[in-house]
Amino acid sequence: QEAQTKREALRQQYTEVKHQRDRVVALGEDGACPTCSRPLGGSLHTVVEHLEELIETVNVDGSYYKARVEQLEQMPEDVHQLDEKRRALMLEVGTLERRLAKVQLAVLELGTIVRDLAAKRQREVQMKRDISRIPPGYDPARHAEVIGEVDRLTPMEAEAGRFQAMLDREPQLRLEQTRIAQEVMRVQSMLGTIRTRRAQISFTEKDFNDLKAEFDRVRVELQESKVAAARAQEQVSGATAALAAAQESAEELKKKVAELEVLQTDRRMHDELDRAFSDLRTDLNFQLRPELSELASAFLSELTDARYTELELDDQYNIVILEDGIQKPVLSGGEEDLANLVLRLAISQMIAERAGQSFSLLILDEVFGSLDEARRFNVVELLRGLQDRFEQVILITHIEPVREGLDRVINVNYDADRGCSVVTESEVDAIDADPDEDAESTWPGRTPEVLPRVAAESAERTAGAGA
Repeated sequence: QEAQTKREALRQQYTEVKHQRDRVVALGEDGACPTCSRPLGGSLHTVVEHLEELIETVNVDGSYYKARVEQLEQMPEDVHQLDEKRRALMLEVGTLERRLAKVQLAVLELGTIVRDLAAKRQREVQMKRDISRIPPGYDPARHAEVIGEVDRLTPMEAEAGRFQAMLDREPQLRLEQTRIAQEVMRVQSMLGTIRTRRAQISFTEKDFNDLKAEFDRVRVELQESKVAAARAQEQVSGATAALAAAQESAEELKKKVAELEVLQTDRRMHDELDRAFSDLRTDLNFQLRPELSELASAFLSELTDARYTELELDDQYNIVILEDGIQKPVLSGGEEDLANLVLRLAISQMIAERAGQSFSLLILDEVFGSLDEARRFNVVELLRGLQDRFEQVILITHIEPVREGLDRVINVNYDADRGCSVVTESEVDAIDADPDEDAESTWPGRTPEVLPRVAAESAERTAGAGA
């Protein structure tokens, strides 16, 4: 166990020493000594060697303890004791070696310290010698004189420095002067040549001014030509765009003209159709109105017991009732309903006659509301007379007495308890009554014949509900 502990300690020591060695090498001579923290200076190589020796010693000890740990696992007791003694001696040797290394390092540092001390002692002697040369006492006047002399000489020193710089530049300036002189000579030679050539040219100032004026005029004309060309180009672009727009408008006009021709053709056709339909309507009115008026007059006479015998229709098919050949100015509500009813019956009969066959169904909804009892009877009798034209006639009414003159009665009542309408069929006693029985109290002039194809639906409203 002790060998293992020593081995672990050596591993940690190896890591620390190696880190110190690497750090010292990285910092160089400016780095601090890991022992005394002073700058290494010239002792760098010695310290590095010492650290490497220490690393080697730790490696050796580590190898030993590694082998020792392996041996102790199977070593006899006596050998183990001897090995422990050897290990103790090795530890003592290692300790002594480390102390020796420290002593050697201290000796090296002692030499450096001795040299520094000798240098400082020499400096001390020199300073004492310089101090001894200074005359004793303090002379303020001399001090002021020296300060004044320094102030006077300081600008001169600056001026001397400037002059010295100029003197230093003298060779370069002389070279520059020579170059400039050569350049001046070259320019003078060129100027002489130019003057000679000018003298040879027969060109006066007036000619120059004329030529310059001509040049300016041509330049102005050129500029104006450029402006005119730009304007012309703009006009060409505008004209091109206008031409394209005109062509597009022309194409659009052609399309519109074609559409107009089609529309005019359609209009002529529509005008012809309108005239044809107008003529047809006029002919139909001329042919149908008298016949409708005649049929409606017959129905009206029958329903009013010949009180009103004439009913006419104007151009707009408005109803006009004549009484003794004179137009009745005001119609009561019942008379107006009766007139509308006979007109609808007349139209239905005319359609049936023109069709050449009887219609299967005629439905009348609430046509008895404004009629008195006699006219109600007349309406029912009139419907009986239309049985050859209509196979079935359905009356929808709330008038209870009407049901006694019909063949079949279907009641639609609202059942409040069930929340819905209930349809039932009632027996009509009047249909099966004795022919000798007097029924004048209900239907004046009613005959006992049974209506074979007339049925009615009687819808009765109860309180709060409708059917």
